[in-house]
Amino acid sequence: MNIKNITKSIFFILFSVLLFTACETDSDSDTETEEPMVIERYYFTGTLDGEELNIFRNFYDVVGYVDPNYRSMDYGGSQTNDIAVFGEPGTGYCYGRYACGLVFYDFQENPDQLDEAKMYLSKIPVGECSLENELIGINNFLELDSYTYDTYYEQPSVINNVALDFFPGDEENDLVYFSSRFGDNTDASFTVTSVLEESDGVFIIEGTFSCKLYKFNDETEYKVLENGEFRIKIRNNLDE
Repeated sequence: MNIKNITKSIFFILFSVLLFTACETDSDSDTETEEPMVIERYYFTGTLDGEELNIFRNFYDVVGYVDPNYRSMDYGGSQTNDIAVFGEPGTGYCYGRYACGLVFYDFQENPDQLDEAKMYLSKIPVGECSLENELIGINNFLELDSYTYDTYYEQPSVINNVALDFFPGDEENDLVYFSSRFGDNTDASFTVTSVLEESDGVFIIEGTFSCKLYKFNDETEYKVLENGEFRIKIRNNLDE
């Protein structure tokens, strides 16, 4: 092999090494840029019967990225009850009810049998049914020092209720679930620690809570939730 051919061979080897290194660097760079970053997180966490409870939904900075095990976040306005005085039309008195769930809808798969939950903020006095009054009612509710846990046997006069439904992922039957509403929670706690009005009528709420979650149709069986924390989103029901 003459010197000219040797030079060509060395040049070809060096070029191949540089090309491979550049491709590898680009590949690593692409991988890093495609790695999604969590920019928002909503959750229910705590200790449930001594085991970790960690129900969450992440939102990422990569447009179109979907976590294969993501829970849907249901935070639409629930309802505003217009309770009119019997025989006197136009005398309605509204109560707001709001819910935020981290759940799998019917069209979603849950291959890892992840737990689901839904929190309710209910019987919030609004007064005359108007958007202005509803927003005042929500803000007043979120500033309270104490809250009452809702039950299915409550008296109509009990207002400003809270509740949590818990759906174990390892249960095949959707009817097998637990709720704070199925039994006594007079010793439970619920505190709002942070409120951010993200936009008109849309609130991001953080807080702490603890309660008992009773099994559907069997209040003798229950789970104890301790050191609970939540970050949820709700929005108003009424229009202008």
